[in-house]
Amino acid sequence: MMLKTQLNEIDSACDQFKKTIDDVATLYLASESSASILAAIQLPDDFELQMHLSDDFPKEATTIRDTGDVLRLYRSGTYGRLNSYQVVISLCSVFEVWVKSVADKLRAPERKSISITSWRRENRPEVVKNQTLCLVRSIHDKYGIDSQLGADDTLCWIYNFFLIRNAIVHEGGMLRERTRSRLVAGWKKRPTDQYLVISGNDIDDMVHLIKLNVSSFAYKVHEKCAEPAI
Repeated sequence: MMLKTQLNEIDSACDQFKKTIDDVATLYLASESSASILAAIQLPDDFELQMHLSDDFPKEATTIRDTGDVLRLYRSGTYGRLNSYQVVISLCSVFEVWVKSVADKLRAPERKSISITSWRRENRPEVVKNQTLCLVRSIHDKYGIDSQLGADDTLCWIYNFFLIRNAIVHEGGMLRERTRSRLVAGWKKRPTDQYLVISGNDIDDMVHLIKLNVSSFAYKVHEKCAEPAI
């Protein structure tokens, strides 16, 4: 049986998680919009905006970028690519931290692997060893929680996000065949040995799927706690 203090802690963790996800989305949009506005403005020839990472050292001893650096990245398409990569990494990291926090609060046991069967993978069982997804399943099983977050279809889709994140972190965003073969839906059709293109629509799908399923989890936790003890 879940204690009242645990329920309150989970509510707080879920609320903070959704706020952080909104903040990540805001940063992504603000970064993309500010660069596009800068590119659209006709700047005076003598205009120069310098951006310093630190003001504690002389200019020659700190990292400095200017508007020209931003515009070169933006017009080459590199700016948008790096911006989208960072938000995918952030979304996965925030989700990992939230799951670990809830698992610790509920003392959910760790697992080395789980099996998921989803229509997204042609209903073929697949062993997943991602520690975060294993904890999601463990939390649901320990307390008999029946939320969409713990469903095979949802875990399959979130697993896809982690595979994309791993391609960004470990392959610099290049999609190799070994990774593509494990992806689902339209991702499986992306060209290999090229940089992954991640659109705002892709990120929107990730943001909404994660937030909606965390909300489902919080609702089902309350529903479970309201059941009379047998």
